[in-house]
Amino acid sequence: MISKAVLSKQLVAMMVLAVTAAAIADVYRIVDADGNVTFTDQPPANSSDSIETIADTDPQQNVTPSPKSLAENQPEWLKEAQEKRDQAAKTQHREQQLQQQQKKKDWKRALKAAKAAVSEAELMLEIGREPSYGDFVGNAGGGARPSSDYLNRLNLLEKNYADAKRHLLKIQRSKPK
Repeated sequence: MISKAVLSKQLVAMMVLAVTAAAIADVYRIVDADGNVTFTDQPPANSSDSIETIADTDPQQNVTPSPKSLAENQPEWLKEAQEKRDQAAKTQHREQQLQQQQKKKDWKRALKAAKAAVSEAELMLEIGREPSYGDFVGNAGGGARPSSDYLNRLNLLEKNYADAKRHLLKIQRSKPK
């Protein structure tokens, strides 16, 4: 098993070798019987070790072209396809923004209407609680009690008020992000 230190040394040796490869005519990779790897510019004379010649490399081989040069060397159809994709992405993003803005406007409008409905239901409940002629019925032994119409009206107004509050809460929870 090869230790990390040995691997690191080998990696450093390989990187130094790669940098100086253009200046060296031939590079030999030698693996001895124990599995140790050595790089040299001179082959051993009489050895039973495994010897491999590493070919000269072009100094430009490991150079990554810049995005600008890559873009300049692309065929026209590829450039046009990329422009179409970019334009489609911009259009889709803009449409999503417009939809989000519309959702916010619709939500604000619904919120305003729900608040107005709560205010109106509350006002109607207050007005409905005021007794008018015929809302109370006299008792035989004296006094008065509320009529069934009055109680039904209050029940309906309280239900409307509770429904309006529930609707407002639902609208508030559905706020778009």
